[in-house]
Amino acid sequence: MAWHPFRNLWLKFVAVGLGTMLWVTVGSDHFVERSVRVPLVFRNVPPLLEIAPDAPDSVEVHLRGRASQLTGDQGDVIVYIDLADGRGGSRLFHLRTDQVTTPFGVEVTQVFPSTVMLTLERTATKTVPVEATVEGRPADGYEVGAITVEPGRVEVAGPESQLNALRTALTETVMIDGANATVSRVVSVGVANSALRLREARTARVTVEILKKKD
Repeated sequence: MAWHPFRNLWLKFVAVGLGTMLWVTVGSDHFVERSVRVPLVFRNVPPLLEIAPDAPDSVEVHLRGRASQLTGDQGDVIVYIDLADGRGGSRLFHLRTDQVTTPFGVEVTQVFPSTVMLTLERTATKTVPVEATVEGRPADGYEVGAITVEPGRVEVAGPESQLNALRTALTETVMIDGANATVSRVVSVGVANSALRLREARTARVTVEILKKKD
């Protein structure tokens, strides 16, 4: 059979080109190491216990993998602590490499710090008055009269130590700039301390009486 070295020459060029591209891609996707800051997630928090607000919310993780895998913000990497056997009080929790979730093929070489201190407190509740947040000035010749909030009290839950300092819940701001008649708004209620929460989502009606000044 006769040999035809130039038959299907373009197919041979394409095969060589694809092989070269594959070699370059694989060769350049080498293994690298990278340190990233990732969220610390708490699982299975026992009922009627709260994590004290001074708990860390992130840790540093050392990763090893291909360069193509360790680009970007690594948003799918998290470190978790299982608190299923947690109890009240302060306790050290060890952070192991097998507590880190990573994409397939990425290795965790170290977690820093290797231990964290967590304090679990009893969940407590407290009923506090709701304070209206009012801003602005009425129109000329008018003044602010009585301010009422309905409901006037809400129940707040959270770590006992944080509740001890809580005095009031607050409403969203009600603006009265330029008002010449009573202003009434339904607004959300909340607390400034992020470690605390309302027992149930609440709104309140804030009524600001606007009175004509007496001569």
